[in-house]
Amino acid sequence: MKVNTQDMRHKILRVVAEQPEAANNDKFLISLIWEKEGWTPDKGILWNLSHVSSPETIRRTRQKLVEEGLIKPSAATTEARYQDFKQARMSI
Repeated sequence: MKVNTQDMRHKILRVVAEQPEAANNDKFLISLIWEKEGWTPDKGILWNLSHVSSPETIRRTRQKLVEEGLIKPSAATTEARYQDFKQARMSI
């Protein structure tokens, strides 16, 4: 599936507007995006994966939207991510 960055930005903004908790959880966000793109359990895994956006594209685009201030994760999520960052930095 060819990546259209503008389209992905709009999809993420729309999903987060409908379900704000998706800004806190990439796996939840990915599942919601994939459902909107047509992922259905009655089709095979390979078919589904070839018709939906990659998780990394969704995650990176969400991260960029947060940096731009267009999406705001909860304070608890922001703090948890910061603590994970600090822990990873200290272990390097």
